[in-house]
Amino acid sequence: MQVDLGMIEASQHTGKFTIYYPDPLEASCLHPIVAWGNGTGVTGSGTYAFLNSNAASWGMVVAESQEDNTGSGNFHKAGVDYLLKQNDDPMSKFYKKLTTRAGVSGHSQGGFGASQGSKHPNVVTAAIEGATMIANAKVSVLILTGTEDIVMNAEGLVTNAGGPMFVGNWEGGDHVTTETVAGSLTGDKGSLQFTRLYAAWFRCMLADDPVACKMFMGGAPGNCGICKDPGWHGLASKNL
Repeated sequence: MQVDLGMIEASQHTGKFTIYYPDPLEASCLHPIVAWGNGTGVTGSGTYAFLNSNAASWGMVVAESQEDNTGSGNFHKAGVDYLLKQNDDPMSKFYKKLTTRAGVSGHSQGGFGASQGSKHPNVVTAAIEGATMIANAKVSVLILTGTEDIVMNAEGLVTNAGGPMFVGNWEGGDHVTTETVAGSLTGDKGSLQFTRLYAAWFRCMLADDPVACKMFMGGAPGNCGICKDPGWHGLASKNL
């Protein structure tokens, strides 16, 4: 579904969002909400639709900004606010079908924007690609990156984590293929893992899904559910 939230920042190119949601929506099980930010220069929804449509297939409702400059976090906050408002609107298809616990996500600049957007009072978790962020007592964090990415040695960030945090560093994974639709279309194994873990993180942290949580729990690099999966250059976690 396409919506236009109007003016969010004076410098914006668009206030449009793509909303990904399960159809039909569950009547008795509230859906977690997520706000996404694109990487620098990426407009529209085609580049990351594979990630967010898969998340929606697992129960999430995702507000994906189509703006190409989302580093301020304001677009993430606007996406969360829109979904919260829809949950309270009797005329909306989402009326009383959404949780008030929110996640933020994004790639590259959009990932750094998610860190800023996590200051929204309803945000409790983040899942980002090709960017850095450190978990705190309020917000848990998943970072997905690769050895050919611009983000290097992200595993070391868990040392300072004040809340649950997990870092996956894929061997050969890069910034513009593995973490975008290019990798999904070519069957890049790292891209497929990232798609899987992105949805699973939100299933765990927003929906309290014990099966999804087992993928990350137990300590990395040794005992987590995905720790034996081939292809990882490095895994690290804290408080999981």
